[in-house]
Amino acid sequence: MSSSALVSAFLTGLLGASHCLAMCGGIACLLGTRSSKHSTRSAAMSALLFNTGRITSYALAGFVVAGSLSQIARVADSTKMLMALHWIAALMMILLGIHLMRFWSVLAPLERAGQLLWRPIQPHASRMLGSQSTWSALPLGMLWGGLPCGLVYSTLTLAAAQTNAAKGALVMACFGAGTFTIMCFAVMFVSKIQAFAKHRALQIISGLLVVSLGVNQLVKLF
Repeated sequence: MSSSALVSAFLTGLLGASHCLAMCGGIACLLGTRSSKHSTRSAAMSALLFNTGRITSYALAGFVVAGSLSQIARVADSTKMLMALHWIAALMMILLGIHLMRFWSVLAPLERAGQLLWRPIQPHASRMLGSQSTWSALPLGMLWGGLPCGLVYSTLTLAAAQTNAAKGALVMACFGAGTFTIMCFAVMFVSKIQAFAKHRALQIISGLLVVSLGVNQLVKLF
């Protein structure tokens, strides 16, 4: 696995901050409000645990998806399949960049399809959110990792292209690391962070940079 896949995954998470806040800002606000009633230290711990759980969930998804495809590759033409996955991953990154710019919600149908997976998880996440225990933020984050998200699905295609369970998990962990700082701050200062993320200039610049990552991946395939 080239380091470019890890860098692309990390930058996708970092540049997709505005999308993360749109998807997870509400839960961050509720979690931060709940924790701040106790202390700033409690809010910081909740932020750390929640995001650690979320990244763990992403890494597990990368492990399962890439690991499953590695098994398929053993009985199929792995060279052709690998090339197809790299093309899909690059195209998905370009579509994600367009999605982040808010000109066209091109990944919205994919997120709606993901609701089928989220529905059985949501009741458990809601109950976990009602807990007053700081440590409940860890399993809550793991459950919240299943929230339908075009940003996650796009990066999963990059993880899948590795066709190796451990490498797929590492790609998704790098993606989660890119989202980590902004989402930690969101739990503690969500109103200020969300206001910043809504600036059109930031959305457009972030989207263009993600598109450039996808184009770079495409160029490497020729």
